[in-house]
Amino acid sequence: MKKISLYLLLVLVSVACRTSKTTQQTQNEVAVTFLHMNDVYEISPLDNGKIGGMARVATVRQNLLKENPNTITVLSGDFLSPSVIGTLRYEGKSIKGKQMVDAMNTVGVDWVCLGNHEFDLDQKDLQERINESKFNWLNTNALEKINGEYVPFGKVINGTKVPFLKTTILNFKNASGEEVKVGMFGILLPSNKKDFVLYEDFYEAAKKAYVELKPKCDFVVALTHINKVEDLKLAEMLPDVKLLMGGHDHDNMREKIGNVIMAKADANAKTVYIHRFVYNTKTKEVKLTSELKKIDDTIAEEPTTAAVVKKWEDIQDGAFKALGLNKDEVVADLKEPLDGHESAVRNAQGSMGNMIAKAIYASAPKSPDCAFFNGGSIRVDDNISGKLTQLDVLRILPFGGKLVEIKLRGRLLEKVLQTGLENKGSGGYLQWEKIAYDEVKKEWKIDGKLLDVNQDYTIVTSDFLFSGKERNLGFFTKQNPDVISVVDNFPDNDVRNDIRKAVIAYLKNQK
Repeated sequence: MKKISLYLLLVLVSVACRTSKTTQQTQNEVAVTFLHMNDVYEISPLDNGKIGGMARVATVRQNLLKENPNTITVLSGDFLSPSVIGTLRYEGKSIKGKQMVDAMNTVGVDWVCLGNHEFDLDQKDLQERINESKFNWLNTNALEKINGEYVPFGKVINGTKVPFLKTTILNFKNASGEEVKVGMFGILLPSNKKDFVLYEDFYEAAKKAYVELKPKCDFVVALTHINKVEDLKLAEMLPDVKLLMGGHDHDNMREKIGNVIMAKADANAKTVYIHRFVYNTKTKEVKLTSELKKIDDTIAEEPTTAAVVKKWEDIQDGAFKALGLNKDEVVADLKEPLDGHESAVRNAQGSMGNMIAKAIYASAPKSPDCAFFNGGSIRVDDNISGKLTQLDVLRILPFGGKLVEIKLRGRLLEKVLQTGLENKGSGGYLQWEKIAYDEVKKEWKIDGKLLDVNQDYTIVTSDFLFSGKERNLGFFTKQNPDVISVVDNFPDNDVRNDIRKAVIAYLKNQK
């Protein structure tokens, strides 16, 4: 009996020791969660309401806060533009991202970094959106030109412009009062150069930020709006950064480079990343688990955010009516889906690009030799199937813009097409009609005949592409000596005044 009692006593002591040790470890651990989005242009759900939607993101955020009060919501750039609503007018002003700021404020976004599409807005409109935002902006490598001097971007608060932080340190505590300090910086790439912006080298800026942060905090994370290959290089340069919460690329990805995790969610909040850190204040160990969460119709919409989204949807409907557009009008019943994913339209000739190129070609009263446009102007990043409405067309091509008819020499046409081919993977990759390329022979054909560099051709394209602002196509402008003539002035009712109207007219004629 004494032996049994002694055995039970030893067991109880052992359990008590293990329990005490477990409790001690828990007390030393501080949990931190990042809810991470990137490249969000639409506040409403997509795909007939099945995926995305900022009201659903708000629900996910509220649930995460219940799980862990130490939850920070971030958006890694590109949200003010482009969108259909953003191209419309409300109360006498262009909306230009106002709807997105309103929705993000309501969701409760904490931190953002700049993306290249924030600079689609002019300086005045961008400042207005910044001033309207309730969230914090982290900007490590871009400066604003004011009165001839480059200064930090900032938010006007009570009449005073407060500069964006280059770096920040976030402080979190657990129930026992144990604390962790997380350093963070935010960088973007210089792919949308504007006269009022100076881009410092983002690699150098990131290195400088890390060196500044590391002695002051327990570990460092970053918001990045750069290409995947650049994120991977940055991870190699800064092997002790724990997490790069990326943007710019629109497809979800997660890469491990040494001890660095680089992650990006799907654009338009089709998915979000949930990054859960656990930091041990005693051992200094950092543990990270990342969950890619699909945002779909299984998630309830948070009511307050849903009301804000509905407000802007109603504003959109009113603006469409004022323009004489009927967003619900079905312009085509698609037998096959149109693939508008960025990965498709920027890498190969595809169904959506072909349809738009055919519409551009058909818009000219006299048949031109060929037509083409930049795949990056397609922004829907989605498959469109079934009944296609005017709203779908506007979502596909939110930037709009005129078409232009150009007579040019064959050598210039060849140079443009070759450059477009070399732009594969970027927005400068061209989608075309009446054009073919033989990869084996390295030959171009225009309407079935070999391209002759000494012949003159008539082509139709977008005014943006002909502005020289697209990637590596700075030479493609009116000033090029191989441009013979340009027609870019049309009657008010001519569909060439807006590429979207050209597409709508083309689709209606196919019925």
